[in-house]
Amino acid sequence: MQLRAIFILVALTILSLVSAAPVSLEKRGTVYKGIATWFVPETEGGVYGACGPKESSKSAIVALNHAQYGNMNRKSKHCGKKILIKGPKGKTYARINDACPGCKKGSLDLTPVLFKKVAGNLDKGIAKISWTFV
Repeated sequence: MQLRAIFILVALTILSLVSAAPVSLEKRGTVYKGIATWFVPETEGGVYGACGPKESSKSAIVALNHAQYGNMNRKSKHCGKKILIKGPKGKTYARINDACPGCKKGSLDLTPVLFKKVAGNLDKGIAKISWTFV
């Protein structure tokens, strides 16, 4: 009887630890691939992104594609998350602060300051990128 009580206590302790572990729907380390474009928040969409915080052309923020952003009428679960973006000219960190209705899955719309870091010249307009949540 005492052995059974100890077994139950240990089992309940283990279950409570497992259920307390955080669950993430987006796996860290998953690499997404797409196209980077750039936008000027002050003149294209407004200075407040879909996620809320004020943004400018010098902000280290991106607009996430519609497929990954989710319901465009609500704040996404990805708002405020930090990402690492890699492109042909370099890499940089940014935060998700907006939505890009016209971007395909895996693609991001970057502010000019970020686009220059990963793609180089703004005249290119687009660049192949990969990115991941960090």
